[in-house]
Amino acid sequence: MSELQLSLIITYRQREEHLRTQLAWWRTQASESLLSLCEIILIELDCIPSAWILPEITNLPVSYNYLPVGGTFHKTKALNLGLSLAQGQWVAAFDVDLIPYGDTLARHLKMAQLSAQMLVTGYRMMCDTRNLDFAQNLAIIEQSQIAPEDMPTALFKHLLRRERFGVLPLFQSQRLIEIGGWDETFIGWGAEDQDIVERYLGEDRYFCRSPELIYIHLAHPPDNNWSESCWIEQNRQHYYTKRQSI
Repeated sequence: MSELQLSLIITYRQREEHLRTQLAWWRTQASESLLSLCEIILIELDCIPSAWILPEITNLPVSYNYLPVGGTFHKTKALNLGLSLAQGQWVAAFDVDLIPYGDTLARHLKMAQLSAQMLVTGYRMMCDTRNLDFAQNLAIIEQSQIAPEDMPTALFKHLLRRERFGVLPLFQSQRLIEIGGWDETFIGWGAEDQDIVERYLGEDRYFCRSPELIYIHLAHPPDNNWSESCWIEQNRQHYYTKRQSI
């Protein structure tokens, strides 16, 4: 059995403060066994590559890959590239604005390994800063807000319409490959994460969301090359059309 357990795919464009914060968090794991179990696959999609990244990832288990893509951020295309490169037994789309709280990521991996037929996911707390002082994590959590997916209107869809959503689902890589990875019809923001959850689960797996798994979501303004209303509407329509055909 390979010692490499988890491949984390980070899709990135022009979120330097977030990426620097996330890389700084990984450096705090240098003395932890978690770092030896993970690989970090960084996919940058932009008109030109960022020159600062390669020096910044020295001595971290990060592989840098560049896709020359301008215009709307095509996250699913980058995720599929990451999946083709992944060597871990488990794979996750690790957003650049997420920071694991405490030992959440190690705990998350352990829970997934103990529950092969479960898709284990967590929660996120929305903080109002773009970076973190890791020594102040507890204070930051206590000042953070509940995420949009836990508001009443979203909970209604999750609980009654079975639109399942959770933060950082850990997928078995072989199963992910078998279902064809992410649907690249989804462009920009919205619904691609719910779609892959539904296809991954099928009829023989179960969805689990644990309050023991908390991720801090770093603040950022809306990105016009990510969340244009026309793409959001198209993505939602594509998602619901696919659900109706099941």
